[in-house]
Amino acid sequence: MSGDTQDEPIQDQHSFTGDDMVAGILVQHEADLAGHDEAEVLDALRERLADGGHEMTDEVLREHAHRIAGLKPNKFSEQ
Repeated sequence: MSGDTQDEPIQDQHSFTGDDMVAGILVQHEADLAGHDEAEVLDALRERLADGGHEMTDEVLREHAHRIAGLKPNKFSEQ
């Protein structure tokens, strides 16, 4: 064996800011949960942001959940 194995995680190769990551989470949830129940959207956002170590005030989080729940459902969110 050559000893050239990867035994540790590869470091992130992209330098995204925290704001970029939160924006990506919001875009993904817009696609996935448009038109869903607002409480469901709120729970999903809270979980995903917490998993990523991102913080958002409850007021802003609720505004995003309300906005996403009010979007017209699409082929992804209807599944």
